[in-house]
Amino acid sequence: MATGRQRLFDTEQALDAAMLLFWKSGYAGTSIASLTAAMGLNKPSLYSAFGNKEQLFQTVVERYVQKHGFPHAEKLMTGDAPLKARVRLYLNSIASMQMDGSLPGGCFVANSSCECGGDALPEKAAETIRLINAKTQAGLLAFFKAEQQKGNLSVDKSPEALVAYLQAINNGMAVMARGDASKKELEAVINQTVEIF
Repeated sequence: MATGRQRLFDTEQALDAAMLLFWKSGYAGTSIASLTAAMGLNKPSLYSAFGNKEQLFQTVVERYVQKHGFPHAEKLMTGDAPLKARVRLYLNSIASMQMDGSLPGGCFVANSSCECGGDALPEKAAETIRLINAKTQAGLLAFFKAEQQKGNLSVDKSPEALVAYLQAINNGMAVMARGDASKKELEAVINQTVEIF
């Protein structure tokens, strides 16, 4: 029995190339032509392997979360360090990624969240971004509630307010990193942030 033609490209490399392009240019600023060029594929191969532009975007956003999102959250669970120290590790990890010269800068999800506010993102793509943000918020909320129950977070602190605050800080640092902010400026933001814990 004859088998279909084998793919002659590295799927992970192709997805990473697409991720970097969407991250840098946004959904609206990324064309199929630029995707095929970056991924080293022709249009039929792209559609066959990854679906249409919206489906590809959803796939690479999930890949971004796995590669560049989860590692930060793991810093909050680091050993028995005080909560303030773990929050610092978490924010430093985010800032390092946002300022990494080999990446487009800032945060792919934060950039895409801005596109959710208009017509730039198709509905399913926007839904994916909103769901990722909701999951991040839910994870942080569960974390801070657990820390409060363990006595690591004062009972006069609102876990809900802390989550909203951290999200605002993360998104603000992403915007700063996309601009001309220095690592020192992001460190100053982090130093101020950890003082509330």
